[in-house]
This record gives sequence, structure tokens and C-alpha cells, in this order.
Amino acid sequence: MFTFSNREARTDSNDGKQPEKSSLTDEVCTFAGETTLHGIRYVGNRSICAARRYIWCILVFIALAFLVIILKESVVNYRSYPVATKISIAHYDEIAFPAVTFCNYNQLRQSQVSDEELKYIRAFFSGNYANFSNINHWNLTELYLRASHSINDLLTKCTWMSLEDCGPDNFTTDIIDFGVCYTFKTTRNVSHAGVSSSLFLQININDTDHTGHEQGIKGIKMMIHPADELPLVKSFGFSVSPGFHTEIALKGVQTKSLPDPYSSKCTGKELQYTGTYTKALCIEECRFDYVVAKCGCKLTNMIGDVPECTVLQTINCGDAAYNRFVSDRNVSCDCPVACDQLTYEPRTSSTLWPDPATIQSFEINDGYTKDYVRENILQVSISFEDLDMTVVELVPSYSVNQLLSELGGNMGLICGMSLITIVELLDFVFVAILQRLIKTKEFRPTKTHTISK
Repeated sequence: MFTFSNREARTDSNDGKQPEKSSLTDEVCTFAGETTLHGIRYVGNRSICAARRYIWCILVFIALAFLVIILKESVVNYRSYPVATKISIAHYDEIAFPAVTFCNYNQLRQSQVSDEELKYIRAFFSGNYANFSNINHWNLTELYLRASHSINDLLTKCTWMSLEDCGPDNFTTDIIDFGVCYTFKTTRNVSHAGVSSSLFLQININDTDHTGHEQGIKGIKMMIHPADELPLVKSFGFSVSPGFHTEIALKGVQTKSLPDPYSSKCTGKELQYTGTYTKALCIEECRFDYVVAKCGCKLTNMIGDVPECTVLQTINCGDAAYNRFVSDRNVSCDCPVACDQLTYEPRTSSTLWPDPATIQSFEINDGYTKDYVRENILQVSISFEDLDMTVVELVPSYSVNQLLSELGGNMGLICGMSLITIVELLDFVFVAILQRLIKTKEFRPTKTHTISK
């Protein structure tokens, strides 16, 4: 009986013997002696004593473990997306003049309402009881526009850029959060700072013709804002008193934030009713949705394309819902900061006005007494402090380049590694696995056949 293989045995070309297999240990030792990873060559060097090799093995593993911890901290730090605040000054040869909105605390004129209307208006603002069902048919928007002060009566003098006269035609009248307000807008840029390029307004609040003041205040409330932005005068405006000349020096501030995943999570989305996005306007739209959800209508001074509340709806639901919005913990508004927002910081200063000569001029030309002028007329001058813009910008404080630099620095410092070292290791693992797969295929057990004689 004899056997034969279906594969011819391979023999060495020199002596006919099969080549010796190199063990994985031999290959690891060879790699350890050739790699650029510091210290590992002593682990694989068989010519040195075992104790020394064990010590070097422990040191290498400690260094690698420490490196892994450091690298993990670097990655975690990067994944937290930290930011830094960068403040710079942008210089301009000319700058756009902002919109100027003012509202009279004396919203409604007594001379423009009937005795019945006056009774209910005073009861409404004072919180006294009245049978408001009798006036539920009133159109509050029509009442506001009819009884409010006309810009022609309020604006007694207007000068633009020191020389050019302006007037009521340069103002728009709108009902906003404060009530009936008036806005000056211009498309012209300002090329000089200071009062020579200012907007000068002389305003008569006409306080002798009133139905009552909000919070008992006399004067105007003013807000300076970008021309394409709806002003929220009630929330963010500042007051100007009669009997004073007030100078307002403006400083433009541009704030730039970062979108998600950074902590600011800014947005530049369009708002439903106001267009230009700001966080304050977004919250105002959220308040609008809240009032509509509670009452099924909107208040007269609210934005939005929804039917206006009747008098009873306003008294019984609208006003309460409007004020409850800020304290209702169940309200959730998705209103992050704007990615790019322009604001104007006003620096105000006031001085007593007018002097005796000016009072005498008012008495001669307009018939106004000293007391009337001091209690009803005010002057405002609005100009830029300078043509520089303060830019406040959030920037990533830990970029990809910084991450790679830190990873490479720690790898080199602790273990003498680089990206090429990692490539060497991957190359060694890949080749070792590939060689074993090939050898396994070449030297797998062969089939044999037995033939009996």
C-alpha cells in the first residue's frame, strides 16, 4: 500500500527542504527594532537581559496609557466646542444713519374722544370697574389712530445734517408695542461724527390735551435701531423729559455669534411677521402666539395677521395673557441669539432748557408761557460719537489645527510618535495578517488516496 498527494511538495531550491516559518514573535521583534516608537526597541531586543526588557515593556505601556488619557482629554475638549470673544474696531469712511422711533407717553388726546369714550378710557387705564360690554363694538385700532397725537402737531422743528430741514413727511406712523409711535428713516449715510451730522428734533408732547399717562410719566420714549428692524420701544426704549435739551451720542456695535454645535447656537432664520431676526423679536412673536392660543385674537399693539381682540376680549383675556407670558413656566420659545446683529449704544446727556431768551421767543411767536414750554417741549440731538464700529465676535477657541497640533505634540513628547509611526503600525498589522492568510492557504492539510495492491 502506498499514498500520494494531490499537491506536489515544494522544496527548497538548494537542499530540497521546506523553508522555515518565521514566527509572529520574530516579526514583532523585528518591527520593534525598526519602528520610530521610542523605547519599544529595547522590548524586542533579545540580546539584552530579560529583566531589562520587562522594565522597558512596563515603561512603554505606562507611556502609551498616559498618552491615551491625554489624547482623550484633547478630543473631549475639542468636542465641547469652546469659544473665545474677539473684540475689534472697524473703521468706516461713512456709516448708515439708524432709524429713530419715539412715542408719546400721552397717547390719546382728550379733545379727540367723546365724553363716553373718555369715561371708559379712564376706567380702563385706572383699572376701575365699568360696564365694558356697552363698548364691545369699538374698533381699538381706529380709536388709537383717531385720538393719538398727529406727527404734524408733535414735531415743531426738525433739522437733518445741521442744514437740511426735515418734517412730518420724513416720519411714518405705526402702532407697535408702546402704542402709536413715529419713526424717522433715511437712506443717506453719515460721513462725519458729532453734532454737525446730527438729527435735531424739537417735540411738543401737548400734555394739556390728554386722557391720562402710562405709569404717570410725562415725556417721550425713544429707541434707536437699524432701519429694517421693528422697534420694541416699550421693552427697550429710553425716556426723554420735557424742559430739557438731550444729546444722544451713538456707538455702533456689531455682534457675531456661532451656530450649533457651539454654545451660542445662533440662527439667522426668518421670522414670520417681522423679517429681520433678533432674539427680542422672536420672543415677541412667541408672546403673540401665546396670546392668540389663550384668547383667539391679538391685542391692538401686537404684530401678526390675526383678528384683533374686541374690548371685552382685551379686558378679560388679552391683557392678562400678555402680562402672564413672562411668568408662565410652561412657555417654551425657540429663540437663540442672532448670528449677526447690529445695535446702537446711546450715551445721553441732558441740560435744562430753554433759557429766558428762548422762552421769550416762544411767548412772542407761539404764545406759550414759561411753564408750558418747560412742561411740554423738549429738544433731542442724535449723532454718532465716531464712525468706528465695535465688532464683538465669538470665534472657536480650539480649532482642528490646534487639536492636531496638540495631539502631535503630546505623541512626540511622550512616546516620540508621529502620524507616520501609526502608519508603520497599521502597515505591520496588515502585512502580518495578510502573510498568515496566504501561508494558511498554501500549507493547509492535503487530501490523500490509499490504493491497495
